[in-house]
Amino acid sequence: MVNSVQSITTTQPPILPDAVPVMMPELPLRRTINTGQQFKAISDSVRAKILGIVQHQPATAKQIAERLGATPGAIGHHLHVLEEAGLVQVVARRLVRGIVASYYTRTARIFDYDLPPDVVGPLPVTEDFFGKAHDEYIESDGQPDARGMLAFPHARLSARRAEAYAMRVQELINDLIAETPEPGGDIYGLFVALFKAPPYVQGAVASQPVDEP
Repeated sequence: MVNSVQSITTTQPPILPDAVPVMMPELPLRRTINTGQQFKAISDSVRAKILGIVQHQPATAKQIAERLGATPGAIGHHLHVLEEAGLVQVVARRLVRGIVASYYTRTARIFDYDLPPDVVGPLPVTEDFFGKAHDEYIESDGQPDARGMLAFPHARLSARRAEAYAMRVQELINDLIAETPEPGGDIYGLFVALFKAPPYVQGAVASQPVDEP
């Protein structure tokens, strides 16, 4: 897997004629966030929203600004930061009223985190991630789709069974990432986490051994 920022090509794509549509390229499924520069770039709330917009369709700074209610200049600055960190790329250019407009996408469908403690500081990266997922859910009116559900189940599991569930969760995530975009479809988000419940939930455990399946 390629992770270094320097590996992102800086070659600009040719300027497209007006009759040629801007197409979404086939992005790598995953890219790992493993530098302080990348973490700082992705942690900003506006830049996180930009990454969400260009995950599924190329967009210019002006188009992104219209969707976020910001100025093209401000969005252009954020795009520069993301591009320098290797998180977005220019995939097409077009001449618009004498000005070359650049179309951006992400550099991968999903970003994984692999950061040392000295980069993330006292706030665990999971809290930053959970916060962004919470904000996006609230901004979607906080209503699950009719085909989705809300649940917060608990179960007492052996380490082996917990690992089995973790693998099933990862398989579900991988399936969603690998989906081929459907023209006319809506964009859906998935947020799921398997974690050990806090001590107050754990309670007393019976002394008899747990039978492994």
